[in-house]
Amino acid sequence: MTSREPHRYFAVVDGDHDVDDPLTVVRVTADAGVTELTHNVAWVRTTLLDRIVAGEVPQQARPITEEAAVRIRERWDQKIAYRYFILVRDDDPTDKPVGVLRERDTSGWPGVHSETYTGHVDRWQHSNVRKDIERGSDISTRIVASDAATVHRFISSL
Repeated sequence: MTSREPHRYFAVVDGDHDVDDPLTVVRVTADAGVTELTHNVAWVRTTLLDRIVAGEVPQQARPITEEAAVRIRERWDQKIAYRYFILVRDDDPTDKPVGVLRERDTSGWPGVHSETYTGHVDRWQHSNVRKDIERGSDISTRIVASDAATVHRFISSL
């Protein structure tokens, strides 16, 4: 797999879970390797595919499309409580959003998981924007507390 090839996705299934409601989703990419979608909706490195092939676990990996993987992630994502913020240019007195930020506490991990949504990519992506602002490495953006409805209106307007 080269960096130009698309990601490959697999639904991990067993007797109680099918491709529409899998145990998890595994993503194979050239740059990140093999990662698994946790129920906290985070991609973490995994050896699950190797363990399935070796017969170490009683599950199967079924190929699915990226769209199917996104739908599963979005469904799991709806069960998580997020805090929402808008991102605005530091010199904009009108606080017009240039992006949005959502954060959630992570179970089993210290700290907060953060993701941004901007017009450049039409999905949520992992973000360090709050850390960058706090460190002073991003002094052009401010974070303004918001709510889910405002954030979803911004996303719909893109």
